[in-house]
Amino acid sequence: MNIFKQNLTGQDKLLHSFFGNIILVVSFLVFVLFMKWWEALAFAFFGVLCIGLSKELFDKQVKHTFIDWWDIVASITPYPIVKRINKEANG
Repeated sequence: MNIFKQNLTGQDKLLHSFFGNIILVVSFLVFVLFMKWWEALAFAFFGVLCIGLSKELFDKQVKHTFIDWWDIVASITPYPIVKRINKEANG
């Protein structure tokens, strides 16, 4: 559990979680109009993973940085959890 707390701290992880959650909710609301709720949730979740991976690959190729797998984990982790982890880490 400490490895999650350690690697989900920082402003960058908060941003990934915030925008990942927004993308998840919006895509779920769009998909649920056309399919069953559990299919919509699966597609939305898969979409967030694909977008997160694409962003990390873009950073690697264009910005010449490394792929931070914890950014992808943060994008699918609920924002209140990441916010609480950061609040505890910063006192």
